[in-house]
Amino acid sequence: MDISNMLRNSLPGPSDVDDPPVPSGADDLPGPSGVLPEPNSGIQELPGPSGASESSVGSLPGSASDDPTISPIRKAFRRISSEKEGGLRYIRITMALLYFICKDLRPFHIIEGEGFKNLMKEVAPFYKVPSATFIKKKLAEKYEVTSLLFKQRLLNAEWVCVTCDIWTETMAEKGFLGLTVHFLEGTSMCSRDIGVTELKTNHTGEYIFDRMRFILSNWNVPISKVRCVVADNGANMVAGIRLLVGESNYLPCFAHTINLISEATLKDDVIKVIINKVRNIVKFIKNSVNNSDKLRKIQIDSGASEGSVKKLILDVSTRWNSVFYMIERFLLMVRPVTIILIDNSNAPDMPSPQEIEILKQLLPILRPLEYVTKEASGERYVTISSVIPMLNCLVKQINLVQTANDIVKQVKTTLLKEIDKRFAKIEFNSNVAIATLLDPRFKALHFQNATACGIAIQKLKQLVKSTTPSSSDGGAGTGGDSDDDSTNKEYDFWEIHKQLAMGQRNRKRATNDDEVTLYLSNSVSYLKSSPLKEWEEMKLMFPMLYKQARQFLVVVATSVPCERLFSKAGAIMTKNRNRLTSKHLDKLLFLGGCSHEEFFA
Repeated sequence: MDISNMLRNSLPGPSDVDDPPVPSGADDLPGPSGVLPEPNSGIQELPGPSGASESSVGSLPGSASDDPTISPIRKAFRRISSEKEGGLRYIRITMALLYFICKDLRPFHIIEGEGFKNLMKEVAPFYKVPSATFIKKKLAEKYEVTSLLFKQRLLNAEWVCVTCDIWTETMAEKGFLGLTVHFLEGTSMCSRDIGVTELKTNHTGEYIFDRMRFILSNWNVPISKVRCVVADNGANMVAGIRLLVGESNYLPCFAHTINLISEATLKDDVIKVIINKVRNIVKFIKNSVNNSDKLRKIQIDSGASEGSVKKLILDVSTRWNSVFYMIERFLLMVRPVTIILIDNSNAPDMPSPQEIEILKQLLPILRPLEYVTKEASGERYVTISSVIPMLNCLVKQINLVQTANDIVKQVKTTLLKEIDKRFAKIEFNSNVAIATLLDPRFKALHFQNATACGIAIQKLKQLVKSTTPSSSDGGAGTGGDSDDDSTNKEYDFWEIHKQLAMGQRNRKRATNDDEVTLYLSNSVSYLKSSPLKEWEEMKLMFPMLYKQARQFLVVVATSVPCERLFSKAGAIMTKNRNRLTSKHLDKLLFLGGCSHEEFFA
């Protein structure tokens, strides 16, 4: 038997070990210095994740245990010591447990379950699983450290965009206000959930304003740094935002407006009847284990592999595109669904062949709308500058769809009217229009109103004129990779070229007005290029416009990030943890949004 296994079998269990005794004869075992030290003596101290110095772990790469001259017995003692409270592995395992709870939205008491403790006994025999109360304490400590690091990132951000939304937790019937913040770091769009606070009184505009200001002040974000606040069209929410940042810095959620358009479009009586038939069929099959099994079996018998078996999709009232997905999946599975309904006398009515044909012709009209909704809801790429181009393409894509069905024709007409009604003045919105001009992929290409485009260009020129260049912008000199080095007295063959290049750069910066004109006269970038990366390459040529681009492109087009925040909150506030305080909920959501690198930094 291997000596390390012999040692393990002869040692007491994890709960019995305090200071493991050195077996007789251990002093005679050869070590690096010929003597085996006491288990907790003479061991190199390493800083743990929380900054405390702890004993090094035998299993860590580069540690002393990698030395082949160290005996298996010494390695075993070091591991025992490290897994005990205060040891490095103890700290790391505890932080890993906290990460597991935050990232996977698990209840604190999961670590107190018998099955979990048995798992940990197998993985780390000498680690004593802490209590839920202890983990809550570690949650608060980790939040303090991690939030301080994030506050520094926010401090370095020149501008931020905020999205907000209100959510009602159904079990306890509590209202919560959530905020997410978005900012630029280099060529990356960054975002984070920064606050979930319980609303304890009536949701008036003044109260919402007070809560938003409270959350922002907790993160040391001055109101002057908030470029825009994005939210839905709720009257009280809009009133609170106007008090916070003013009318001009409120941006209605693009996805919410698309949702309103879709709802109005699908109100046609005939369409509603057909969609209700589909919805009832989906519920009938999904609510029955037997019917669900039949649906799966029919697909497998038809040659589908186990991994490619599909399920029906039920729509969600708050998301119009879920209706699109429900119809799309139903049309894909008409044959197996029909077989199930025929065999069941209690089945709901199947749409007629004519109604199925209407759905087939309806889908191409709704598809561009679905794409726009999904594309505008991103967090990791620039979205605000895509709104005007997407609306232009949306209208033209819908007009391209040909249909002979009168009902579908009416739906198409209604949809186009709703788009025009809801977005008629979008090109006059300065935040959206100027952001579009400052996106190298679009510029003025998609403006349909020449007056709106002209106003946006003039406003941009005024902003550029009022911008003061700084040495860090590359506007006063040639940038970080300047060719001119006055301290270099060595012979430089390319000095004449550098002088000519400097003159060319200066001529292109003759007036601030020229930046806008020259920029807009250049051809647009490739559609798949990153506007933020494009601006880094144009920074030296257009230093004033660069500053404006960083300000306008930080804005997101939708409040979907905040809706995602509340989807996580709903997963956390389950029946098993309905007594979770808003303070713990806030910390769990923030830490759950950390990347692995951020959490363990």
